[in-house]
Amino acid sequence: MDTSNFFKRIGHYMNFSYLKEQNKRRFYVWIFWIAFMVFLWFFPTKYVPGTILCLLPIAGQFAYAILTHEVYEALILGTIANYIFWYKGAFMTKFVDNTVKNLQDGETILMIASFLLCGGMIVMFTRSGVTVSFGKFLTKKFGKSEKRILTSAGIIAGVMSVDDYISSLTNGAAFSPIMNNIKKPRMALSFMIKTFSTCASCLLPYGAWGFYIIYQIEAAKNVDGLMDAFHIFLRTIPYQFFPICACVICLLFAFGKMPKLGKMKDAYEAAERGEQYGAAEKTSGDDIELIDEMVAADPRKQNVGVFNLVIPIIILIIAMFATGFNGFLCFIIPMIICGFMYILQGIFRLDEYIECFIQGCRDMMDMTIILILGYSLQTVLAEMSFDTFILKVCNIIPVAGLIPFFFFVYFGLEEYLVTMNYTLYLLLFPTLMVVLPQVGANVPLCIAAVISAGVFGGNNCIVSDLGIIAAKSCQVDIYDQFVCCQPYYWISFVISAALYLAVGLIF
Repeated sequence: MDTSNFFKRIGHYMNFSYLKEQNKRRFYVWIFWIAFMVFLWFFPTKYVPGTILCLLPIAGQFAYAILTHEVYEALILGTIANYIFWYKGAFMTKFVDNTVKNLQDGETILMIASFLLCGGMIVMFTRSGVTVSFGKFLTKKFGKSEKRILTSAGIIAGVMSVDDYISSLTNGAAFSPIMNNIKKPRMALSFMIKTFSTCASCLLPYGAWGFYIIYQIEAAKNVDGLMDAFHIFLRTIPYQFFPICACVICLLFAFGKMPKLGKMKDAYEAAERGEQYGAAEKTSGDDIELIDEMVAADPRKQNVGVFNLVIPIIILIIAMFATGFNGFLCFIIPMIICGFMYILQGIFRLDEYIECFIQGCRDMMDMTIILILGYSLQTVLAEMSFDTFILKVCNIIPVAGLIPFFFFVYFGLEEYLVTMNYTLYLLLFPTLMVVLPQVGANVPLCIAAVISAGVFGGNNCIVSDLGIIAAKSCQVDIYDQFVCCQPYYWISFVISAALYLAVGLIF
């Protein structure tokens, strides 16, 4: 385009023929999306509250993500679609008001601060050379055994699942260089880390999910304090079929007993050619290969002891319990201690250490934006009386023994469209603890079914923050990770559904 005329440029680049020539599929997707927005705008809101129509914009969001493979676009446009659907012409004002309100919440601020600090910690580990040293240590112990490396990554991620975000980010940064060295796909590592970080977290009382679930159970009127809630949670553990099945399938995958299915097979074929299938777009701040080269060229970062990784992680876990899971303090304490450790050893200068923090904040900005959008989406869904719709559905189940199966399948599919795992538990558990005994249902089994549904969505939803973090830490594309993991999670889903049906009817 050789003209600077404003209107001529718009006429050229917005011309239908030009747009269609650039990307035919995206052209038709946008025609669909514009028509969809117009439909949502004119749809009467009086039919929406407490009905399945709450999910209409989310269905469009999911379709957009599948057709374009653009997760961030889908989340942004899907959030806007919900606001247009509910608020019509006032959608932008309400979006801003709700976003500001959410950002004024103390817990939200702490979570965002935790993300930023966590990003700094990951950059600090990678740039210091400690992850390279950790990789060499494991390679020395396990050689180039993919089975041992993947199994170790999964187990360590599970042990560290006292916070699933920390587990994913730390283990992704530590094990990704090893997968590069043995010429195996980082996609497989992302699958292992994502699964164990979330699944173990809800199976352990001290895990981030387990801890949160206990508090939601305790909020019920008929639960006598945290200790009573703790014992109820313990009774759900054997019935958390999806987390258990997913972990077992992951271990079989690591041992080579589970076949490489779908796109995961393509990832292994690409690795044999020396390529990384679904490798994320490289940036100067977080490209694993570039950082490895920088570390190898810097004599200060050679032979860095593995304790430089182990000690901060131990301090991090201790800080979580000591501070009552205050995410900001949990990260700032080990970062300060690491600062002294690394600077005294000559690994960093003070300015280099500060740059790690700044770069880490930059790297986590996309995650922060997703978090903010997620809260805004949850707010508008709550105003549509989404929780009322869920309770209506629960009341129509005719046989108490079918409730666990129905809970898992229905909420699992709903979470697959847009995961709200923590919100799902927040909305349901205080009510279910009161309602379930009245209908003669097995309370621990039903609660476990809802937990499993949330974990399925947290692992398998295309816009899941947990999936995004695992992809980020392993340097793989979010959409490609979503596609590669699908067969294994759906196998776990089907097995779990069968178990909830059988156990529900028997007990």
